[in-house]
This record gives sequence, C-alpha cells and structure tokens, in this order.
Amino acid sequence: MVDNNKSGHRERIRQRFLLGDENSRTDEALLELLLSYSIPQKDVQPLAQKLLTEYRDISGVLSAPAESLCRVTGIKSNSAVLLKLVDYIRRLVPQEKSGPASILTAVRQVSLFDLSKTEPADKSVCEASEAKVAVAPVKRRATQMFSPSALKEAIAILPTVPQSGSADEVRAFLRSHLHFNSEGTRTDYAGYIVKRMFPQGSIDAPLLTFASLFEGKRELRDTCFYRFCKSEPLMADAVVDLLLPAIGVGIITREAVRTYLGEKFGPSHKYIPKCAQAIVETLVAANLATSEKQAIAFAYRDILLPSFAFVLHSEFAEPGMYDISKLEESRAVKAMLWNPDRILPSLYELRNQGIISKISEIDNIRQFTTKWKLEEVVQHLANAGGRA
Repeated sequence: MVDNNKSGHRERIRQRFLLGDENSRTDEALLELLLSYSIPQKDVQPLAQKLLTEYRDISGVLSAPAESLCRVTGIKSNSAVLLKLVDYIRRLVPQEKSGPASILTAVRQVSLFDLSKTEPADKSVCEASEAKVAVAPVKRRATQMFSPSALKEAIAILPTVPQSGSADEVRAFLRSHLHFNSEGTRTDYAGYIVKRMFPQGSIDAPLLTFASLFEGKRELRDTCFYRFCKSEPLMADAVVDLLLPAIGVGIITREAVRTYLGEKFGPSHKYIPKCAQAIVETLVAANLATSEKQAIAFAYRDILLPSFAFVLHSEFAEPGMYDISKLEESRAVKAMLWNPDRILPSLYELRNQGIISKISEIDNIRQFTTKWKLEEVVQHLANAGGRA
C-alpha cells in the first residue's frame, strides 16, 4: 500500500500546481510532479534533483535522449517515455511561446492524468481540473545556459550524415560515427548536435545538402553557427550584448563572459564556468573569434554569399517582400558578426545572381523581394557547384 504520508505529499504538490503556487513552478517541483506519475510509492524528489544536476535545468532534462536518461539510476523506460512525451508536446507550442511557458503548458497537459496506471486516479485532482483554476502568471526566466558546445563536432560530421532519415536515425548515425570512445558521450553529443542543428525537431535536407557542398569551408561554419544561435539564444545574446559593443577594441576577457552570465543568472550559479567555456568554444569553432588564456579576439567579418543566402532565406522563410531594416536589425544576423556595411551590397549581389528578385530603395522605402524557399536556394547552389 502507498505510504499515507507520501500519498498526501503527492496530492499536495498536485494541488499546489493546479492552484498556481509559485513554488510549484520551479524546475525541481515540475520534475518531481512529472516523475510522481511514472514512479509510484517512492519519494522522487531526490531523483528530480539528480536529473537537474546531470542536465542543468528542466529544458536540458526534457531534451536529453531517452537512452541518456535511462542511464540515470532510478530512471526506467516508463519515466523516460513520460519525459520525452512532455518534450514532444512542448515542441508543438508555437515558437514565440517556447521556453518555460511552453514547458508548463506541456506539464499541465500531462500532469492531470495518471500515466503509470499503477496508482489510482486522484478524484480531487480531476475535479479541480474541471473547475476554474487560478493559475499564476509564469515568470519568464533568462535564456537557458548550455554546455558543452559540440559545434566543432557538428561542423565536422554533418557533411557525412545521410541526407534522408528521421531524427532517431540521424542520432543513431551520429552515435556510431562520432570520435568519442565512450558510448555514453557519443549518445550525449548526438543529442546535442541534433537539438542544435535542427532546432525545429525534424531533420531538414537543406542543411545536410549545404553541409555536403561546403565541407571544411567557412560557409558551413557560418550556417552551423546560425543554427546553433537559433537553438541556444543565449549564444546570440552573448555576441550582441558582449562582442558588438566592444567591436572597436576587438577583444574582451573571459572574465567578462563569466560576469555577463552572472548578471543574467546570478553570480553564484554553478554552471557559469562551464557555460562561459562553451560560449568561447562555440565562437572559436565558428571562426568568429580566436582565444587566448585570458581573452578572446574578434572583428567584423566579410559576408560569403552562400551562407548569407542560407541565413536570409531562413530568417525570411516565405517568398515575398521584406523591409531591409528587418534584416539589418535581426538579432540572428547581428550575431554573425558580418560587417553591417556589406549587408546591402550583398543583397544586391544576390539579386545580380538571380537568387532574390529585386531590391527597392525609393525615398524612405527600402525593401527586398525573395522568390524562393530555403530548399530551392540550396538546390540552386548545388546546381551551381557551390557558387552563389
């Protein structure tokens, strides 16, 4: 029989969640609530703490591959499936609602039901779910930290990935072909690469085709860094907030990166050193910066047309007319450290090459018109042998 104290505790954490208790919105509380549905008759709070220690935060736990989760003592297939189910549900939420809010949405959809079928459904919880529930507004946290980088490995291996297959098949390929000796490390890095290179959750042919066209070249490093920033917005934040203000000097200290993270997440956060190191490694892997022991050096870069075309048609996915200022002010474009004086000339060059339709600069109206989607742009580059 379920211990009455544990049973009462589980009902209390469910009720607190439904009633909008702010303390029920912490990463630990959310994980504890989730795990209570897949692991009956056991205190799951220590397991929730262990998962957060292993994967940094709830987003990291949900994004982790099922195989990696199952290697954590206490996590069986039933719990791994539940966590991946919530991960899948949160990916269905529109991108502008992503982050902690979408995780709460996913948890709320799952947590009203007993998925384990080993513990009787809680009638009071079911009745509460049918009533008007006072849910406290979600406080958005800063962009999540990340570690390790894995960008260097992604750039090296993407040209070898088969250009057809599901996310699971690509993960299996990566697990078999990454250079690490440890199977566990290969599994973890396979998850990092898939998550960061394919942030929409599905494997897309344009990136893999682009990777095969530009293996070992800066164009591929550019596009991989762009995808990284879309998956890990903190990376773009660090470039725009830290590097761009210092572009005239061209150097910042590593300590400045740690201080920046401390201001966003709290100076005592235990993952700051690892995340700071991952940011520097990402900049170096993308060739945006060079690194010394105490500092990193950087400067504006020339724009290469193939990677510019890839980023342009990713940011403006549907053919149509767009304001040039939207491109110039795009945070993702700024994060590329492309020379801003070269953006407009590069647009004209894409027009001259027939990749975009036209550019209009009449009085205060500055617009460009695209005619292709990303896959068509990459196919054009392939037909042209990698030339824009």
